[in-house]
Amino acid sequence: MDKRALIIRLSSLGDVVLTSCLIDPLLELGYKPYLLTFEPFGEVFLEDPRLEVFQIKKQELFREDTVQRLKGFDLYLDMHKNLRTLLLRISLGGKWKSYNKQSLRRRLSIYLDSFRKPYSVVKAYLETIGYREGRPKIIISEGRLRAWKDRLGDYICIAPGARYEKKRYPYFEKLAELFLKEGYKVILVGDRRDRELTKDWQAINLCGELSLLDVAGIIKGASLFVGNDSGLLHLARAAGTRAIQIYGGTHPTLGFALDPQEGVYLFKGLYCQPCDLHGRGGCRFGNYPYPCLEIAPQEVFSVAKRLLRG
Repeated sequence: MDKRALIIRLSSLGDVVLTSCLIDPLLELGYKPYLLTFEPFGEVFLEDPRLEVFQIKKQELFREDTVQRLKGFDLYLDMHKNLRTLLLRISLGGKWKSYNKQSLRRRLSIYLDSFRKPYSVVKAYLETIGYREGRPKIIISEGRLRAWKDRLGDYICIAPGARYEKKRYPYFEKLAELFLKEGYKVILVGDRRDRELTKDWQAINLCGELSLLDVAGIIKGASLFVGNDSGLLHLARAAGTRAIQIYGGTHPTLGFALDPQEGVYLFKGLYCQPCDLHGRGGCRFGNYPYPCLEIAPQEVFSVAKRLLRG
């Protein structure tokens, strides 16, 4: 395999993970895939033999040694499409393709419901190289998966965190209690901030304790994953774990909703959703928990039981 393709997606975790839908198609097309991303997002691919990862710090992107290392690829796939990648294109030359980001339509969807049309970032990534179907996929070593399975057994995985408050479902603790009452084991995953938010919950709390690769291993071993519209939700998609995605201040039209074969997304569908492209800021209708997040934990639990029954 002489041809090399460089996938460029610098951040954030969910966006980087979703670029994994390109790996197998690129191999089919005769390319050796490489990924350029910022630390620590490349960690989830460290045991994936299908590609090589250039994981760098933000300040290293335009250093001379970085630029030299990135020159000479047969194909560059710009899956970020911002000023940084435009400057990279100028610096590196070569053959470039970028995805249909629909930036203007997505921004207008915040204000006008006529712009809230079906859209999938995964499909947009795939269409860049002429594919219509495909799913994100990461490979984790059997040894890592077996070690966590031996330690934890059978369990449900909940990721209660999200970068912004408007994306953070407020009733995960009650949902965990419903699972526990029915005899399910519940594992919590997330970062140190999530650890503080969940320190008194009745569950096995692994927030802030693990590498991204171990989090991926735990998610893959779960019978079901429940999370927000967040990076760990997309990690569950790529791990192949059935998932429930709970929407708050964002909207499926922005491109990150689960496909039916991946699980179920729960969405209030208020006229004010989305109120922001990324879920930043406060709510004009009051304080947390916001109206868009008022989905009863019993409703989430009912969907979960249906998915667990297959």
